[in-house]
Amino acid sequence: MVGKCGDFVIFAIGSAAVVVCCSSVLFNPHNAEYMVTLKIGKHTVKIYDSIDELPIVRFHKYQKFLLIDSGIGGTIAQFDQRLEKTRRFLMAGKPEQAQKELENMRQCVYMIQSGMSPRHLSFAALVAELDGRACADLSDEALKKIVEELNDVPENKLTDHLESVKKKIDSELVLCFPSLFNDAQVKEYYGLMRQRAKTILDNIAKGEIIPDGTEEVSELTTKLITYSNPQVFYGSESAEIQFEKEFENLCLLLAGELNVKPKEFTVMVFYNAFIYLQEKAKAREKAQRHSK
Repeated sequence: MVGKCGDFVIFAIGSAAVVVCCSSVLFNPHNAEYMVTLKIGKHTVKIYDSIDELPIVRFHKYQKFLLIDSGIGGTIAQFDQRLEKTRRFLMAGKPEQAQKELENMRQCVYMIQSGMSPRHLSFAALVAELDGRACADLSDEALKKIVEELNDVPENKLTDHLESVKKKIDSELVLCFPSLFNDAQVKEYYGLMRQRAKTILDNIAKGEIIPDGTEEVSELTTKLITYSNPQVFYGSESAEIQFEKEFENLCLLLAGELNVKPKEFTVMVFYNAFIYLQEKAKAREKAQRHSK
């Protein structure tokens, strides 16, 4: 079962009660005292920047737009990335992946024409207050209005703030929930990046005229660019639709097993509850094996 006593969140695992969190903000995620205030251009913006107070529904919205940003994008630079990735998939003899990238490129053009970057929408999902006005509406239209109000802020400023917040949130997730967020594929990808950098440095030492233009570097570049297969963002199997379904299914699981309202949780409490269910399932499976 899951409960709370004062400022403590308590999970009962077997006969033992385990305290996993100890902050009243977990059950009062809209308390402005726990938000960071930024001066962005002429605007004063309060945002959530920690999993201790970030509501899970905001985090889900934030993640969804980051997913769209990484798979489609909404800038000329990202269009160029889609184009280069398509070319590299064709070079690697992977026409199916190239076809998917072309579809994503088409949607990227639409995003550019609409003037609405998914990256900016992900930042808007973290905004609690804008110039003293509460931003509780998380609908796509409401988030677009926040982005429109911040249109006078230079692109690099918004990106810098988003990257700073993203880095903090990512580090907290890996620290608190390494089994869920410590991605081995990311480590492998960075390993390829280091290998490519080392090869270029070796070429410089050898006196290569174009140190990053050798066949070995080109092969490593292709591996990096085509490391992850493109996701589909159209039709019933769209990555966005699957992402929404997975979140709703997990909320139903937590609600059914723990008799709670998971959409009212912060990120910290939500994933603590999920870990608790995992441990509970493992203990049940272990008990069943021993009883045989």
